Amino acid sequence: MNLIRKQISLWFDISLLTSIFSSLLPQCTLLLSKMISAGLEHRTSENCPLGHFPCGNMSICLPQVLHCNGQNDCPNGADEDNCGDNSGWADLFDQTFKRVYPQDLATDCQMEQYPDLCQCINTDIHCVHVSLRSIPQVSANVTSLSLKSNKIHVLPNEAFIKYIKLQRLFLQDNCIDTVSIHAFSGLYKLQKLSLSQNCISFLSPGVFSDLHKLKWLILDDNPITTITANTFAGLSSLFFLSMVNTSLEQLPDSRLLSASLLLNINITTCLILNSKDAGSRSLRANLIKSLPENTFQSLLMMGDLDLSSNLIKELPVSIFKDLPSLQILNLSQNPLDHIHPGQFNHLIQLQSLGLEGVEIPNIQTSMFHPMDNLSYIYFKKFQYCSYTPHVRKCKPNSDGLSSFEDLLANVVLRVSVWVMAFITCFGNLFVIGMRTVLRAENNLHALCIKVLCCEYQRCRLPDGGLSVFRGSL
Repeated sequence: MNLIRKQISLWFDISLLTSIFSSLLPQCTLLLSKMISAGLEHRTSENCPLGHFPCGNMSICLPQVLHCNGQNDCPNGADEDNCGDNSGWADLFDQTFKRVYPQDLATDCQMEQYPDLCQCINTDIHCVHVSLRSIPQVSANVTSLSLKSNKIHVLPNEAFIKYIKLQRLFLQDNCIDTVSIHAFSGLYKLQKLSLSQNCISFLSPGVFSDLHKLKWLILDDNPITTITANTFAGLSSLFFLSMVNTSLEQLPDSRLLSASLLLNINITTCLILNSKDAGSRSLRANLIKSLPENTFQSLLMMGDLDLSSNLIKELPVSIFKDLPSLQILNLSQNPLDHIHPGQFNHLIQLQSLGLEGVEIPNIQTSMFHPMDNLSYIYFKKFQYCSYTPHVRKCKPNSDGLSSFEDLLANVVLRVSVWVMAFITCFGNLFVIGMRTVLRAENNLHALCIKVLCCEYQRCRLPDGGLSVFRGSL
């Protein structure tokens, strides 16, 4: 009799171990699937699986997390090539401007007239933080005039009319609120103009009409709400127009963006225009809510467009059709509700795409296929990276645990998990019932077995294994 009891007890113990093992099998299967997906895969096809990138032109695919991790994981080292997204302003400016370093610059003042509180070096006048309330009188041969951080509120008509040699004019941080329509008349040689950190809310059409040589115009941190089609008329040489952190709500139609004027656009806080070479426009951190269909019409050579941190909820499906040369596009931090499947079809030269903070519920691989040259992409979720397997650098990186794919999307695996779960539940209940009915020689041992089964069953049913799988069904 005792022998029979021992055999029954041993059978129950084996049944318990089998039940526990069977319950762990689905988790082991999931873990094994993740390990396999994270391993190196040699592919005979040019297409890599989701979440992987190719090692240059070789038939080897690696997980995207291994790209630019400081170690050569590809046999040819291609995973560590071009790890920085350097296709930004530095490259853009280097291509457009060549810096000159004169060996000997004269430091003596060559000006006969200038305020006593100001400094004079060669033909440059610096009147910074000297509480000026109006434009000072200086010699006509001045080439650079800095009036930063003063108390100038009004720029009257012909304020600089006699300074025909002036090339650089800095008026930031004055709280200028009125700019007369002829304030910059006669400045035919002016190349740089800064009006940032003022109180300008409106610019008259044609106010810059005489600035044919102007290359840099900075209007940051002004409460400008609107610009018209003629606001920048006359700026035929403009390369850089910055409107960072203004109150701009909408762009005018494409007449503002003439092809001979603008090549690069950044619509987050800054607007950049270019004339013959690659340029950029930025309007980041404004209040832009919508863009007309033809906003970028005729801008065939635009290279950089930044529309981040605005209030754009939807983009016309063909908004980028006139930008075949665009290389950098930033749409991050916009409340976009929808991205059309063919939104980026025309951006065949795009190298960097920013979509940080943007939900893409309808994301699909075909959205990004036309962008063969895309090297950098920035998403809100790392799972989105699985839809851009051809992109070498995708952010954010994986957390190292979660899978790029829904491992329970496979019907066979999902059914297997449920079968194992029910077998486990039945096995645990059977062990608990039989351990209660049959007498055991070692009551403590039997109690421990029942407690173990009860605890395991409690962990699985309320919020454990079954509830984990419930969301996948």
